[in-house]
Amino acid sequence: MKKEADSKELPNTAAFQDEFTRSLLDSPEEVKEGYYLFKSKTGGYSMLWPKNATTDGPPFYQRNKSGFEKILFSEIDEEKNYSYAFSTTYTTYGDSLIETSLNMLSSSVGYNGEYEKIETNKTIIYYAKLEDKIGTVNESVTSYNYFSYIVSKDSKKGIEYIFTANCFDEINRVCKIDPKVEEEKALIQMKNVTFRADG
Repeated sequence: MKKEADSKELPNTAAFQDEFTRSLLDSPEEVKEGYYLFKSKTGGYSMLWPKNATTDGPPFYQRNKSGFEKILFSEIDEEKNYSYAFSTTYTTYGDSLIETSLNMLSSSVGYNGEYEKIETNKTIIYYAKLEDKIGTVNESVTSYNYFSYIVSKDSKKGIEYIFTANCFDEINRVCKIDPKVEEEKALIQMKNVTFRADG
């Protein structure tokens, strides 16, 4: 793909109109409706990337050779009154430190429950969700959090995946976020994480 192509020749989506985000994506062709393919430069995994999500360089994007990669990316539309935030952290621990990995994930999102185990052909997803209030009493919004630790069945690779959805203002404006729709979206993204089998 011509990464340096004039932005006018590229899809009119936030992901491809943003120079840094575009540099991370495999192709301007959608691999699933609403998603591009992100192929990690670690060589270890790939995942779906929402067409209107963007990220910046460090500290929002961090990579250490082939063993670690952390990306914070988001899709924000103030006019439509919604904000989606994503955090993915790739490591080469896989399931060897699964309890530690889940404890770290729980701590980072403030969760004190159990995880549901979901299997795909190539991965095991330890999944949970949490509804929370953020902000002050008079200006609080509901934050819907869907998170998991995804491990490869074929290698020592894993990803912590956190997806958060909320409205900017749910007191004075219509908030169209549907928790069931957002959960379905989160699970589609988590189930489409793929790992390279070696190592």
